Amino acid sequence: MLEKSFYPMAFRLFNSWTIGVVLTACLLGSPSADLGHAAKARAKSRPPDLKILSVDPNPLPFVPNGVPLTLTIKVELPKVIPEEALLDVSTLITSTSRSSFRLLSSRQMLPTTGDTDLRPEAPRRIDVVQTWDGTDNNDQVVEQGMYDYQVQVKLMVLSKSGSPLTRLSAWKKRGNFEVKAQSSARSD
Repeated sequence: MLEKSFYPMAFRLFNSWTIGVVLTACLLGSPSADLGHAAKARAKSRPPDLKILSVDPNPLPFVPNGVPLTLTIKVELPKVIPEEALLDVSTLITSTSRSSFRLLSSRQMLPTTGDTDLRPEAPRRIDVVQTWDGTDNNDQVVEQGMYDYQVQVKLMVLSKSGSPLTRLSAWKKRGNFEVKAQSSARSD
């Protein structure tokens, strides 16, 4: 007698539990408008206060062994700059095949926001200039072709031990430029 009443009740419980699991899996597994919108909203985060406004390579096209390539990087600084802050700018130049690369790096001390000659309401912008002589990491002159660059800017502060710690990073800026071979002298 116990067996006859136990099975229908167990079947109802199992059936309700199964339906709940299946519905949960369907809701979580399938892209719905509400879930997709929430994921997109999270993906679009607020840009950092430190920004790379532009990167201007000059001269283009670049010819190695002549005038060096100059990268002028325009950076917008945050409104509040801590004491003893360093601006670290790194540029990675690579061939499209990734067989050749060069890393350019520069650091400079920044004035704090407590300086009286700076207006805090105005955007604080600074130009960082880096030069590249057309050589790779092995000091070999690069071949002609297209080259990519990736610029990264960080605001760093010195720790108690004196080593720099990253406080803020800008979104990376990427671009490319052409390297042409040096023309040989013509004989007429």
